[in-house]
Amino acid sequence: MHIRSVCLFLLTFSLMLPVGSNVAKPAMEHNKDKQITSGWLESVVLEPWQIKLRAKFDTGAKTSSLHAVDIQRFKRNGQAWVRFKTEDKKKDLTTKSIELPVKRDVKIKSHHRGAAVRPVVAMRFCLNGHLYHGEFSLVDRSGFNYPVLLGRRVLKQGIIVDASTTFTLPIDLPQCKRLLEKNVVINREQ
Repeated sequence: MHIRSVCLFLLTFSLMLPVGSNVAKPAMEHNKDKQITSGWLESVVLEPWQIKLRAKFDTGAKTSSLHAVDIQRFKRNGQAWVRFKTEDKKKDLTTKSIELPVKRDVKIKSHHRGAAVRPVVAMRFCLNGHLYHGEFSLVDRSGFNYPVLLGRRVLKQGIIVDASTTFTLPIDLPQCKRLLEKNVVINREQ
């Protein structure tokens, strides 16, 4: 009977709190002015290379991934780097070569192929005239429909996904270039 009384008290107390009370704040607050609503598929531009790719926004995935082929690890000034090529086969047949430092390695388990180790790199991308920052595991995604998968770590920077729409956000390359020059990157994942 005691547990029932405590639960009833807590329920009654919570109903008396004013709406918007500061008693229970979410772990991470988003600036409503910076939030955007995207479709579950959108085009993004990898910066500073101006590579336009189709991206799937996946709230079920934690980490983002990028289509990469010819992945070669090497050392530069004693630090681990990776060289790779990326492309969007449906939109752009031109393959772009990129070199970046390796942030970390991630071990991905698969039922079909066992475990694989993938390099993870930090990249910026432009979406709807805003620059975002994220970590991407590099993998050959040629067997998938979209070269980029954006996971929750990127989405929590203020991107709300409307699963009923696709390709709703414009690409503003001049705005992306201006933001890149000013180094204005949205990054609320810390």
